[in-house]
Amino acid sequence: MKDLVHVEPAWVQLLDDEDGEQLTVLELDEAVVEGAPWPGYPTQLAVSVALHDLDPQGQPYDDEHAALLLLRSALENALGQDGRLVAVITLDGVREHVAYVRSPDVVQGWRNAPPPEFADHDLDVELLEDPDWVGLREIAGLLGADEVPLRPPGS
Repeated sequence: MKDLVHVEPAWVQLLDDEDGEQLTVLELDEAVVEGAPWPGYPTQLAVSVALHDLDPQGQPYDDEHAALLLLRSALENALGQDGRLVAVITLDGVREHVAYVRSPDVVQGWRNAPPPEFADHDLDVELLEDPDWVGLREIAGLLGADEVPLRPPGS
């Protein structure tokens, strides 16, 4: 079996505007989903960014979207060979980057010192032990009926 960081990405973008107003955008690396859980990456990392200026569907305008792409790139560079970005979710004025890492140390510095271009944004860095990758399978809609979500509602 290949190591997670050597799997060729297969990103897809899924859109949901079920309520007719707010748009949910999910970017998902299907190549990673197919092999989950990946051994050696027991920790889910979520880096959430509160968006500043939203369009009528709750998505960032082009300028902020460009800055968010820089953040995504900075995160991927920080992960290097020690983690993998697996999903990006944008809804309700927040963009959340979800990755799995070998060790929480990979992005520990982001808690106190986010990338300089995001000093004016609120970044939230959360680490959750998830050796079975329940969180990603939940995001992908593949959670078994008998499985408990990684983040129970209301948590």
